[in-house]
Amino acid sequence: MSSTTSYDASLLGPNLKSLRELRQLTQAELGRRAGMGSASVSHFETGQRAPSLESLVRLADALEVSVDVLLGRIAVEASTQVDPVFLRASRASTATRDTIRKVTEALLAGMESGDSA
Repeated sequence: MSSTTSYDASLLGPNLKSLRELRQLTQAELGRRAGMGSASVSHFETGQRAPSLESLVRLADALEVSVDVLLGRIAVEASTQVDPVFLRASRASTATRDTIRKVTEALLAGMESGDSA
């Protein structure tokens, strides 16, 4: 059951940068989350260096995506069953995201406590 999907190594840098910016992280913040320096993140984004498999997994984990998404083998939207509304919300301002998070948490808490809407 082996399937072969093509991989374009030139996609890693732009995908890494795009996903980092989508989450409104600096290179330093992503580096901290992934346990590496901001210079490493910068080198990976610009293609000056290629990450090791371990670094690739840590970056994917820090960005909460699969390695396949990071490598461009599958689209971000195809990697999860996320409603497009939430994908759009992830690109909103910090204040808007905070409001959405609070409302969502309140709705979910109501569901868990047995309240019906």
